[in-house]
Formats: sequence, C-alpha cells, structure tokens
Amino acid sequence: MKKHLLPSLVTAVLLIAILIASPASAKPDPFIGVWTSIDIDGSSQTLNIGGGGGGTRHVRYYDDGATICGLDPDTGDFLSAASARGTLSASGSALSGYLDVYCQTSPPTHAGNYLFTYTYDSSTDTLTDWLGVVWSRR
Repeated sequence: MKKHLLPSLVTAVLLIAILIASPASAKPDPFIGVWTSIDIDGSSQTLNIGGGGGGTRHVRYYDDGATICGLDPDTGDFLSAASARGTLSASGSALSGYLDVYCQTSPPTHAGNYLFTYTYDSSTDTLTDWLGVVWSRR
C-alpha cells in the first residue's frame, strides 16, 4: 500500500505547486483598470479599460466638463460632459485609436471622432495621454 501512495502523493504535490505558480507567473495586462486624471482645462476624467480580443481593449471615457462641448459665454463654465466608448489597440506600452465623442446634452450630440493615445509607464504605474496628462489608477 505504501509503495502506491508515494507516487500519488508526489503527483498531488506537483499539481498543487503548478496551480499555485500559474497565476503568479501570468503577467497582468497593464492597461486594464479604472484610471482618473485632471484634464488640462481642469475637468475630471475617468477611463475604464477592459480586456478585448487580441490586441484590442474595450474602453469607456468620461470627462465631467468638456471644452469641446462648449463653454458658457458669461461664466466660462462647462456646458456639458463628454463621453466615448469603443475599442483601442494595444501595442507594447501604447494604447491608441479613434473614438466617437458625444456631448452629454439632451439628446447627446456628436462632437467628433478623435484620436486617443495613452502610454503606460511601468515604473510609476501611470498612463500619459496625447496631451501630456498623467492618469492614475483608482
């Protein structure tokens, strides 16, 4: 009985070691997560990045006060928020692509199709966008 128990025990221990080591050895996607920043115009921005097929990532962008959606001529206050959603392409430390941006008016209005580009910095775990704005994980 003891002769047959040893190979089974060794196999079980090896299997457990493989299962424990596998998640630790899998490198997480640096883009996936919720990111926030303060835009150059002072508004707050949020970027949700999820997985996608192949080299793409699903994104949802929100700017709580978008200059492209207009400013009140008397006060200079933002007239509306803006949002965009779609997929961006990941290549190395860069994530980029075009997204349709909509002003959150009633009804929403199309503000245009814009290039979004983010570069990941692993030393600080931040993203930097095409305007030089640094994004942090929430």
